Amino acid sequence: MKRKAQGAIEYLFMIAAALVIILIVVKQLQGKGKSAKDTANQAETEINNTLNQMMGNNTTTT
Repeated sequence: MKRKAQGAIEYLFMIAAALVIILIVVKQLQGKGKSAKDTANQAETEINNTLNQMMGNNTTTT
């Protein structure tokens, strides 16, 4: 009986370790998504400002 309990505990530890790894990966991916969104928004603003200046419209948007 003691051997089965040890196997069950090892199994639970493996599941816990896998969940921790998954949570870390998800957290990292969320951070990358936010920084990519900020970069895209900044690029869009710069492109709009450049186009407005080229067309003679000197108003800038923020």
